[in-house]
Amino acid sequence: MRAALLHLDAALTGQEALAERVAQGGGRALDARQLGPALRLWSRPPALEQLRQRLRDDLPASTGPAMVFSGSGDFHHISPLLLERALEAADCPAVTVLHFDNHPDWVQFGPGVHCGSWVGWAARMPQVARVLTVGVCSPDIRRPNPRRADLDLVTEDRLELYAYREPDGADAVALCGRSWPTIEAMGETAFAEFLAGRVPTEAIYITIDKDVLAPADAATNWDQGRTSLDFLKRLIAPLLASHRVIGADVVGDWSAAVYGGGPLAGLMKRGEALLDQPWSRPAAAACAANEEVNLELLDLISGAPR
Repeated sequence: MRAALLHLDAALTGQEALAERVAQGGGRALDARQLGPALRLWSRPPALEQLRQRLRDDLPASTGPAMVFSGSGDFHHISPLLLERALEAADCPAVTVLHFDNHPDWVQFGPGVHCGSWVGWAARMPQVARVLTVGVCSPDIRRPNPRRADLDLVTEDRLELYAYREPDGADAVALCGRSWPTIEAMGETAFAEFLAGRVPTEAIYITIDKDVLAPADAATNWDQGRTSLDFLKRLIAPLLASHRVIGADVVGDWSAAVYGGGPLAGLMKRGEALLDQPWSRPAAAACAANEEVNLELLDLISGAPR
């Protein structure tokens, strides 16, 4: 599987070792920073269509499976476009999406898509059998209805949610008559063995938001979870051995935000970020550590059997 750098912001532009490794492996770099401000945080359909066309032109499905690094987690809602591309490249009848994140990304939003709403889009693609969301610590799962959670995803058996820790300390997350044990309650070793058994298809797609990682392992634009990089790798490695990976993407590298999409959209996005995101800028050393995480994930996933 070849890698690609999708530049929508400045998060990856200084990661020279990553760029060199991607180039050495025959991968590509796409500079789409002119599209980034309109896409950042949330996007209307025209901006999404522009990116879809750019991917068709510069990263066509005919080039095969790809692992795409896309910068800030503010762009996680482009993952369904990358999933569409992966499904076209793989021509497989069904796939399970493995979603590692500190947030469930399940809210209802429209027209367009939000970085916190894309799971519903992905889960309802005809070839997607199920989305498994892993590692959430965010309080978003405590009171989902006021936060406009798309709970039909649960009742329709499209989504399973495995929190690292339930916000109130319970041993399981319970929603709509369903219940899923937390990682903290099961223990990391037991959960790593358990997760692979929840995948109902031979093919998988992996999407990682690095805010699932503890602050010691990554610097992001969002509040972060409790998963260590070592544990994330222990979760993924057995899946690579037992399933066919048709594609992957990684977001979550911190970047200074530039908002666009029009004056009103830019103002709304800045206001939302002030309410939802940390105000402090991470230390330079923490941002530099993001590259090491990307390199380790690249080594782990891009060498997976196809």
